[in-house]
Amino acid sequence: MKITILTENTANARGLLAEHGLSVLVEANERRLLFDVGQSGVYRHNAGRMGVGLEGLDGIVLSHGHYDHTGGLEEYTEGELPAVYIRQNALEKKLCADRDTTAFRDIGIPWRERNMPFSFHFTKGKEEIFPDIYVLGEIRAVVPLEKQPGLFYIQKEGRIVPDPMLDEQLLVIRTGEGLAVFAGCAHVGILNCLERVKEAFPGDKFYFLLAGMHLRGCGSQRREDTVQGLTEYGFSYIIPLHCTGMEAIVRMREVFGKTCLSGEAGRSYTL
Repeated sequence: MKITILTENTANARGLLAEHGLSVLVEANERRLLFDVGQSGVYRHNAGRMGVGLEGLDGIVLSHGHYDHTGGLEEYTEGELPAVYIRQNALEKKLCADRDTTAFRDIGIPWRERNMPFSFHFTKGKEEIFPDIYVLGEIRAVVPLEKQPGLFYIQKEGRIVPDPMLDEQLLVIRTGEGLAVFAGCAHVGILNCLERVKEAFPGDKFYFLLAGMHLRGCGSQRREDTVQGLTEYGFSYIIPLHCTGMEAIVRMREVFGKTCLSGEAGRSYTL
């Protein structure tokens, strides 16, 4: 399995660009998939600088319907784009509130109301899209310390209501070493995500985790509880990135040591 990080909040080499977003090229089980596409064409620029071809992809998996994971899809033209695996709820109008919930800004998919030439495959709960490659949704809040995320809303039938993030999905790959799990933001909580994987793949062991974990700005106790919770899953490698936040990433490096890998744009790992 080869992992190439094309877009992330930081970059690690001359000529590469960074933006608030995520895009990862995943090559496994004789398939090439993009997991998210950032908010712009940065992933394509960086792929070109790195000498990474994006032709002949087998598919694109979109983790959820926020602009920083989906906007870059507009870089594709008709006939060029492979199948896009997305949950239908991702096309809802998504909003983020300010701290006192008096104003909202649109953080949803920028192209959702335009007629784009995409071949959507609307995914359900657990779906095997290629042999031993799955998308997994229906993540529920079952871990007490991880509450439903605040500040996120959807506009539905003229009303603004809390967003339950029903569109969020994971990419899960069964490898010879165990399960490789990819999460875009884990808004419902990374431990809730992993509990969903345990439920869907009983008896499989965990091997690898790449995830935005939405811990930036959270309290120190929540951060510590999450890091300690991650130790119980037995990962051989983890890559925390994007919205995980620098404080949480530093703590994970302290706890996991060399098995906690750096996740800047430009990094590539063969595992």
